Amino acid sequence: MKNAMLRKGFILILFSISLLISSVYAQKKKIASFFFDTNIRVLDAQQKKAFSQFLSELDSVDIVSISIIGYCDDRGGKGYNDVLSVNRANHIKELLEQHEINTEKVKVLTGNGKIDLIEPSNVNKQRINNRRVDLVIGYVKKNLRIDNSILPNTLKVGDKIILENVLFENSKSILLKESIPVLEKITNIIKEKKQYDIAILGHICCNPPGKDVKDFVTGELNLSQARAKAVYDYLIKNGVDEHRLAYKGMMGNFPLGKGEKNDRRVELQITGINN
Repeated sequence: MKNAMLRKGFILILFSISLLISSVYAQKKKIASFFFDTNIRVLDAQQKKAFSQFLSELDSVDIVSISIIGYCDDRGGKGYNDVLSVNRANHIKELLEQHEINTEKVKVLTGNGKIDLIEPSNVNKQRINNRRVDLVIGYVKKNLRIDNSILPNTLKVGDKIILENVLFENSKSILLKESIPVLEKITNIIKEKKQYDIAILGHICCNPPGKDVKDFVTGELNLSQARAKAVYDYLIKNGVDEHRLAYKGMMGNFPLGKGEKNDRRVELQITGINN
């Protein structure tokens, strides 16, 4: 009896360790550094743009943990630099909140004060690199899904449907491989709902109305259109009648007011109904 209980306890311990190891291996990290001007606690416009681009790479993941560590260069007193490095870390947290990232996931927020020079040459370069915040994102891949009822029979001409989880590589018109199973389901639904003619609308964020951004695949300033066309091409390649489809880039003209992540989207718009 005692040996049986010991065996059960041993098996339970092994199972718990297995779950822990699986969790650790499933979780990955993305690390980015953002740089500050001398004696300044906030990012300049260029670094804020880099920050937004980094966050756009997280659309296809679930964030598990966030660490934010601030630093200063070697100039100034210890107390001053300790406070400034914390203020820089807090600024990054504020930007995360503005981008609607759940900051309850922040496990570490600290300032490590000043970083001393490690060599007498390249002093300016060292100081630029030392005035920074390191942002560490722990994440797991999302299990991307699509609602099977995205095209109900009650739709009218002009109605729009946001395609959740149709995602692209950062600043490119290349679909993420994680989105392909989602697009397969969308393709099957569109083929089934033969009564609808559909336009694929591509949207971007963070740009003034009337201006598109560069597609890093082609170098052309047409990312919203190129992403819409990527979906259009996929649908046609997989059996949807091209006469039912059109595509258009909407640039950043139609923000939803729900944050940048929601503004980067692809929509289906009903353009005709065939009886």
